[in-house]
Formats: sequence, C-alpha cells, structure tokens
Amino acid sequence: MLEPILQLENLVTEFDTDEGRVRAVDDVSFSVNAGETLGIVGESGCGKSVTAQSIMRLLPQPMGQIVSGHIRFQGHDLASVSLEQMRTIRGAQIGMVFQEPMTALNPVHTIGRQLAEVLLLHKKISKREALRQSVEMLDKVGIPAPDIRLGEYPHQLSGGMRQRVVIAMALACQPKLLIADEPTTALDVTIQAQILELIKDLQRDMGMAVILITHDLGVIAETSQQVVVMYAGKVAEQGSVYDVFDHPTHPYTRGLLASIPRLNTTPKSALTVIPGMVPGLLDLPAGCRFANRCHYCVDSCTVASPPPEQVSVGHSVSCYRWHDLPEVPA
Repeated sequence: MLEPILQLENLVTEFDTDEGRVRAVDDVSFSVNAGETLGIVGESGCGKSVTAQSIMRLLPQPMGQIVSGHIRFQGHDLASVSLEQMRTIRGAQIGMVFQEPMTALNPVHTIGRQLAEVLLLHKKISKREALRQSVEMLDKVGIPAPDIRLGEYPHQLSGGMRQRVVIAMALACQPKLLIADEPTTALDVTIQAQILELIKDLQRDMGMAVILITHDLGVIAETSQQVVVMYAGKVAEQGSVYDVFDHPTHPYTRGLLASIPRLNTTPKSALTVIPGMVPGLLDLPAGCRFANRCHYCVDSCTVASPPPEQVSVGHSVSCYRWHDLPEVPA
C-alpha cells in the first residue's frame, strides 16, 4: 500500500458572515498518494475551493478559520502549524494553480520578477541563478522564447500563456503536491486540453501528487485515478474513478452522471436534470443535505446526516439507502 502524501481527517472550515456563521466544509476526509491524481468534483458552492484554501492556509482573514480536523502532510499537521512554518511549506512543498491567472499574477511586475521571487524565497540562490532557472521553467511549460517573456508583463500574454506562467510558478521549487483549482475554467477548449496535458506530463516527470478541482466530470475521467464528489460542504461519495463512474452509488453522483449530454441527444429529447436547489449554508438541514432533491428520500434521511459507509475496498458513500438503489444500466 502506498503511503498517503496528504491526508485530510474530519476537516471543518467555517466563515463568519454578516448573516451568521457558515460551515463551508463539514467533516471532510480523503487522502492522496504520491504520483496520484485526485479529482474533487461538485457544483459551485459545494466546498471544493474552500477545501483547497484550507490545505494551503489561504482562507480569508479574519472571517475564515479551520475549526477542527487534521491536514497531515509530510509529518506536519497543516491545520495547526504556525503561519511562519506554513510559509516555508507553501510554494516549496505544495504548489497551487488558481483558476484565473490574471488575478494570480501581479499586473505591475514582469513575469521574470514574479517567477524569480518564488525561487529566491525558497532557495538559497543568487538573483542571476533564479533568472536562469526561471527561463528553464518557462521552457519546461512550453512557453516559446522564454528569455524574452521574462521581461514582459501579464497583460502582454494570452490567457493560455498566463496559465502556463502560473503553473511554472507553482512548480518552480518542484513541490511534492500540486493543487489545481479549476485551472482551465477561463480558457477555450483547445487550450484547456493543452493545459491538462501539460499538468499530466509535468506530474509524470516530477512524480508529484495532484489534486484537481473541477466541475467537469469529463476532465476527472481523463486525468484522475481517484475522485471525491462533494455536495453542500460534505463528501457524498469517493473512490477510484472506475468505481464511482461505472458504479455510482450516491443519488447525487448518479444525477451528475445522468445530466451529461450524450452524442445521441436529439433536439426533442430533454437533458436529465437534478430537481430542486442546493440548501443554503446558513440554513442547512439536520439530515442528508441532498434529501430535498432525492427521489429515494425517506423520513430517516431527514433526521441525521448519514455517515460514510464502505461499498467496496476504497469506495465509500454517505447515504442511508444506497443498498436499495437500482442497478445502473451498463
């Protein structure tokens, strides 16, 4: 068995808002092994990005805070280490790619200065050496004429090029783990494929683990070995991509997979939809958070939140009625 490089145990993250306290991540547990890609999928507001921000300790302050749980990484519990120690881990051992590169890059500094700054912060090297390594990194992520690009500003690059720069910054110190939060959302389809292929190639070359956050099930199927399905701050189902996609057990996972357009969809055939709305985080139900949208809901589902149950080795689901659901057609 591989040793997990990152392990979340019962993570709870909350925010103080004007309307009250919001629990954005509630009792989330999962792990990712070295060299493995874990996909986190779910609709907007399900807690995917907040989970990533919790791992990186980048929660908005003073509103956001980790209330309980553990984030175990390389012998450290990131939920409780000091901010000073976290700064030495962030960027050096864990890199992060954000979904909007224009907000991740400083518009008034050159690409070279921003990339070299990452290297100078975590390595004991000269500025000249940092610039040399910056050129190498830009070349590695497929940016043409990297020595010229060092002197350019973010607005002078295309969206795809900017995202490659962000990836270069995240991987400059060869981290053990890369967190990619919707890395292709702002890009067109052809560039999306290039960026995802780039991440896969760099992962293979560097042997790092990847957490890929997305709402696109197709991306998860193409890139990931493990998948975590989140809903309203909780993990609904998790397991290998094969288990979850070929044998979906939670009604929400089944709804997501059924809503994917098929090639044989005709103009007259309606797309499958999940009825209802996601519950508001300020007024969460006592029981299963998917109960108000679930065809299989019974009274017991509304009383208490279902604990995770093992479906098979490495495949778990949080649903009281998963035994009673019909088989999914092959």
